[in-house]
Amino acid sequence: MADDVQVSENFNSELSSETPQASPEQWKDYFSNYSKEQLLHYVKNYSLEDHLSEASAVLKYIKSQFDHITEQETESALQRFLANGSEAADFEFRKDDVSVEFEKIYFKIKDQFQHQLQQLEKQKLSNLEKKKSILEQMRTLLAGEESAESHKQFRSLQDAWKQTGPVPTANNKDLWSNYQALTDMYYNRRSMYFELKELDRKKNLELKKQILSKVEALLDSPSVNKAFTELRKLQEEFRAIGPVPKEEADKLWNQMKSSIDALNEKRKQFFDDLSVQKKNNLVQKELLIAKIKSLEDFMSDKIDEWKVQSDFLLSIQEEWKKIGPVPEEQIKESTKQFWTSAKKFFANKSQFFKELDAKRKENLDKKVALCEQAEALQSNTDFAATSKKLMNLQNEWKKIGQVPIKYKDSIYQRFKKACDTFFDQQRQSLHAAEEALHLNAKEKETFITSLENKVADGREVVLSWLEEWGKLGETPAEKKKELSERFKSVLQQAVDKLEDITEEKEKLQLHIEVKLAGAKRMEGVLKELQKKAGALKADIDRYKTNMDFLANSPKAESLKADVRKKIEEADEELKKLTDKINILKKY
Repeated sequence: MADDVQVSENFNSELSSETPQASPEQWKDYFSNYSKEQLLHYVKNYSLEDHLSEASAVLKYIKSQFDHITEQETESALQRFLANGSEAADFEFRKDDVSVEFEKIYFKIKDQFQHQLQQLEKQKLSNLEKKKSILEQMRTLLAGEESAESHKQFRSLQDAWKQTGPVPTANNKDLWSNYQALTDMYYNRRSMYFELKELDRKKNLELKKQILSKVEALLDSPSVNKAFTELRKLQEEFRAIGPVPKEEADKLWNQMKSSIDALNEKRKQFFDDLSVQKKNNLVQKELLIAKIKSLEDFMSDKIDEWKVQSDFLLSIQEEWKKIGPVPEEQIKESTKQFWTSAKKFFANKSQFFKELDAKRKENLDKKVALCEQAEALQSNTDFAATSKKLMNLQNEWKKIGQVPIKYKDSIYQRFKKACDTFFDQQRQSLHAAEEALHLNAKEKETFITSLENKVADGREVVLSWLEEWGKLGETPAEKKKELSERFKSVLQQAVDKLEDITEEKEKLQLHIEVKLAGAKRMEGVLKELQKKAGALKADIDRYKTNMDFLANSPKAESLKADVRKKIEEADEELKKLTDKINILKKY
């Protein structure tokens, strides 16, 4: 059969006994290859006027096929919903535009069908009364005298009979038998009109031959549907025409029967081809069942692998929907096997993501705890100790796994904000301290210059200068040595003017060294500088850690450059501190 053979509507229940009827299974076969869009197109163009007698069966199987497709779409949508890690209880299937329009047109046609069926039944009852009246008039003519006028009236009654539509099926056989009997009686009893009778039969013969030619032409129709619909109409016309010459009747009927048998064979071939196609479809679907069954026990701890297998399974589902129907007795079992395997896979996937979600929730709780700790430290002014604590928190943060996607950015920004708040304050504090050191340096320079202009004599003077020097405060590291050397030089000049008492000079010089070390004992000064060097090293480590938090983007690259610069500056300052420590260790 041609691929474009259209789906057949139901065959007229009022066809003669020689016309085979389609079974319910065959009706399902007609529509089993139709998509939702094709079914919608079919009902849009469905004419109740042309197919009222078979409308009930046609509409029933169209709706059955549409519901079957909808059920498959619902199941497929549910599996995709579950594939994304959602719960079945949250699933809601929404009808698409095709479904909404189909139902609207379908129920409209069904209402029209019921209405027209009621009207048809009323019309059949009316036709019954008309035909009964025609039969009475025919009987009256048969009982009267024979005349040209009576023959004319009889022909008029025959025309009226043909023009009168169908009657209730229960009355059809008796009415037809009475009509045929009265017609035969009329022509047999009126020999004077024999020639007219034969002429009518010859005309009837020509009319039936024309109908027979149309029936034979139906063999070339590409549509079984249209062929049998047209056959029903032609048979009605054939029956209504009336008798033909006896010698032609059998020949004519044999030709008609031969054409009907050929059409039935064509329909049988269509169903045979469809049966073969269904078996082929079953083979293809069994291959897909084997593929999807291999996924039943799939397990993995990697999200990407689950995604790959999910996509593979969904592609198999798409192939399944495109294949078409299988033999009726195999539909339930093959569908059950296919969707059972799919459900097992998605059940395993759902369990995996439930466990993954639980782990991510646990990770979220851990990161929230780190955020709270960081926020508690963000305003602490003990910069050295707090910096170390925050760096430890950052290291812990990196060891914790992923959190739920919807919290990924917000929780990171919360933690980063707390860290940035502290380190920004630390930088501001260091900057203010640096400014104070420079002011102290200027005061010490002024102080030294005044001493250079009036180098005095005596121990008391040197000690007073040391006391005043100690009140001036710390200076920048790069200025400290220079100023200390200048001050020491001035003090040394004053010491040199003392009388030559070696022991006294040595004690005074030692006192100067201790004072210049920071007005503390030498060991304490050394430890203080070592502590500063340690804090600076911690800053360098923190800067390097922060580099890991920055993403790869033009903006991030600018921030990275800034951090690199800070690392270089800190390295230089650490070198200077190390030099100072080594100098103090010599004293």
